[in-house]
Amino acid sequence: MNVGERIKQLRSRLARGRSAIRRIVAFNTRRRRAIKRLSEQLGGTVMFDSVDVGQIPARAPAVAGYTAGRWPTYWELVKRFPHAAVLSIAIAASYDATCLDIEAGDATPAEAPAWVRRQIARGVKRPVVYCSVSSMDALLGKLERAGIKREQVRVWTAHYTFAPHLCGPHSCGALRSTIADATQWTDQALGRNLDQSLVAAGFTA
Repeated sequence: MNVGERIKQLRSRLARGRSAIRRIVAFNTRRRRAIKRLSEQLGGTVMFDSVDVGQIPARAPAVAGYTAGRWPTYWELVKRFPHAAVLSIAIAASYDATCLDIEAGDATPAEAPAWVRRQIARGVKRPVVYCSVSSMDALLGKLERAGIKREQVRVWTAHYTFAPHLCGPHSCGALRSTIADATQWTDQALGRNLDQSLVAAGFTA
């Protein structure tokens, strides 16, 4: 193969590669638009959380923070954001709050049923359970086996697609048994060290 033929072959491969990239970009664009439409249909709004409260936008409509642990931000959020809905998060099942953080180093799935029952008993309407989307179906199954129905809890998933969505079988497909009430979809919101969630209508009520 001479130099001219080699160059021609490389150009052909490059053109096929560019075509494949365009198809992938178009597919991802359609997917993001479909997810956005679904989210809008569900009446979603935004919620922010960060261990650095200063990263959160001043007019945030909803915020979330820990009540204890290394970064107890909840009470500062209550003071800084009087206009916002503020969600309290427990880092361990021994603490009371509106939400239980279920991940490595915090609460465990096995502790969730008793925690949920305790929060309901003290008057919390539909306590929130938070965990990675990859663990949520199993967690909901554990709650159901313990006699806690899906409608008795709010589901908050972590799924960093960097596109706003509510996890479910017809959006991202990563949550198969239900549609999440909230999804934390990025940890780099506004280019900051800031988590942002899309939350369905009524999540913070």
